[in-house]
Amino acid sequence: MPTTMRRRIRSMARSASLERRVLDVLWRGGGWSVRSVLAEADPALAYTTIATVLDRLHSKGRVLREKSGGAWVYRAARTREAALAGEVARMMRRAETSPEPLLVAFLDEVEASDPTALDQLEALIRARRQTS
Repeated sequence: MPTTMRRRIRSMARSASLERRVLDVLWRGGGWSVRSVLAEADPALAYTTIATVLDRLHSKGRVLREKSGGAWVYRAARTREAALAGEVARMMRRAETSPEPLLVAFLDEVEASDPTALDQLEALIRARRQTS
């Protein structure tokens, strides 16, 4: 793989990781200034870096903002749960053939991270089927 391609991939991964850290702060609830997000996410970063990430998240519709005394105040557009559900739905739509391989990979990850989660998932599925 060419060096420029590797750099681009690493840059995209860092950007996604930083977006996730910023969203983790916003998902705590309430309104956040750039400075307050910076203090919680990573005080070693530049103010302008966090401002840029928040602006990009706003452009993507993942963050809401409103002016308050001349500064922007940011909030997550959706709850963490709703955002994760949206990511899963997007991945399911991307599955070119059947969703089984994707679902199996998901179950493997769930089981690896928390062995009791499969039991919880099974109970949720059972409850959903009973109400349908």
